[in-house]
Amino acid sequence: MKKLFYLSISLIFVFGCADLDLQPTDMISEDAVKKDPKLVEAFLTKIYANAVFEPNEVSSMKGQERLTDAVVGAEYTLMAPWQNAVKASYNIPTSSGAHNNLNRWHYGNIRSCNEIIEILNNATFDAATVKEQIAEAKFLRAWMYLDMAKRYGGMPLEVTAKSVDAGSAELMIPRSTLKATYDQIISDLDAGIADLPSSALYGKASKWAAYGLKSRAALYAARIAKYHPQSADGLTSIPSGSAGGYYATALASANAVIDGGKHALHTGSNKETAFGEIFYKVKGISEIIFSEEYNTGLGKTHAWSGYALPDGFKAGWGSNMHMYVASDARFEYQDGSPGDTHHAKFDNATFFDIEEVIYKKDPRYLASLFTPEDVFQGREVWFHDKSVGTGNKLGRAGNVVPSRAPGRNRNRGGRLIQKRVHPDVEFPAFGSDDVDYVVLRTGEMYLNASEAAFETGKMDEAKSRLNALRARVGMPAKTTVTLDLIKNERFVELYAENHRYWDLRTWRDAEAEIHLVTKFGTKWYRRKSDGMYKAKKWKWNFSQNTPFLPKMYWLPYGTNKLAQNPNLVENPGY
Repeated sequence: MKKLFYLSISLIFVFGCADLDLQPTDMISEDAVKKDPKLVEAFLTKIYANAVFEPNEVSSMKGQERLTDAVVGAEYTLMAPWQNAVKASYNIPTSSGAHNNLNRWHYGNIRSCNEIIEILNNATFDAATVKEQIAEAKFLRAWMYLDMAKRYGGMPLEVTAKSVDAGSAELMIPRSTLKATYDQIISDLDAGIADLPSSALYGKASKWAAYGLKSRAALYAARIAKYHPQSADGLTSIPSGSAGGYYATALASANAVIDGGKHALHTGSNKETAFGEIFYKVKGISEIIFSEEYNTGLGKTHAWSGYALPDGFKAGWGSNMHMYVASDARFEYQDGSPGDTHHAKFDNATFFDIEEVIYKKDPRYLASLFTPEDVFQGREVWFHDKSVGTGNKLGRAGNVVPSRAPGRNRNRGGRLIQKRVHPDVEFPAFGSDDVDYVVLRTGEMYLNASEAAFETGKMDEAKSRLNALRARVGMPAKTTVTLDLIKNERFVELYAENHRYWDLRTWRDAEAEIHLVTKFGTKWYRRKSDGMYKAKKWKWNFSQNTPFLPKMYWLPYGTNKLAQNPNLVENPGY
């Protein structure tokens, strides 16, 4: 049966209706698509738009979907307990399903990939373009299967287009093993490596994006094989004997990106500035392998700055992402000393110089966070709960100090997320951001390579890759390397980039790092006479007692999906 495809009016404008052989409505026949690569491009663009590289809830501020991974992964908390990301962190999934912020179900979009691949297999335009577009569809399919596999385990694998009159036996596909699912993901990415261009249009998949995603997928598979218990049906485990092969694949794929020279680490003379601009410039930064593009002119925006900007710099919401003391402790000082070196001074009595305690930390810390008296847009960001004593010592930017910081800055963690906030945009309207989202970057590849090399006994290579990443921000080299050190470096480099929660799950560390762990913020007090500070650790009445039970390493399919497909097998514990 021939298919009719729907092409949205917005995509017609993007690709230019003068160049498209369109029918009178926005329904386009399969035969027309087979003849015109621009029509295929338009449909691929629609698949990109629905692939959920980053949850985007600009129309629903209270959803907080884009913040969920970091909150459930205990990297930071939010301003208020009613926000859905905080609710997701409390949620213990049941047989009904997991919290909606954690769920993904990409099968509608995967079927679009399968249909386009089938059409392209019979396309009449030039063979090179056909191969490239098939590879692009497979890259997108791999992304979506990985996005589900890391949540649910082995997935029903649909890799061919289904007829509209297919019977239930053909449609109700059982789950494949987790190994088969990861192998399908890697196979699709191998097609991308073979047939995608080395240089792609910005925002589209390239050969290097396929290598990068393959490295990530293989590393997840290797960790699961090594650190997760075996299940009888293979739906939530990978044979332990496969770990070495997956680690080798992760290493080779990461090294292909690193050694390929196309996406060199971004550097600059000012280490803090150079690291920060990776995330707010994005386009034109060599390190970016693949990103999701936002464009105000096309109406695609987001609300990151609306959540992140501190009170005093915001036009709306703001001051919403608060770092924990435990996260602060992971960022070393520039001389290599531990990140909690000065935490003993947080006793509400000892005064100290914030230049020593805060501003000699790893440049990645300073680029990623708003901290007390951080100079932003020419002014200080204030966090102190109160001023003590007498005097008139000015702030770090030379401004008069208020008696107290704005309330939203001082009543949670004492530090706020700055990563991805554009420093040149003042008082942006909520939901007006067009800073792109980094999906894959070379910094991750160095970490993948270091870990995979370590796990396969290549200690010199593990150390070399780790130290290269540290060197680009001026941090001292490590003389020895351990898995814990690699894990910490991964936390620091990728902080607030939606990696931590999935790292903890694939390493099987989530119970130890998340379950009922008490979390603290910092209260700051500033002495008027000399600008010295004292501090205390404190905890508030939410984001505490966050559960992570053994069954939560795999989310439930839920009763609705099981009812729709009786061939599905639910995960253990539900």
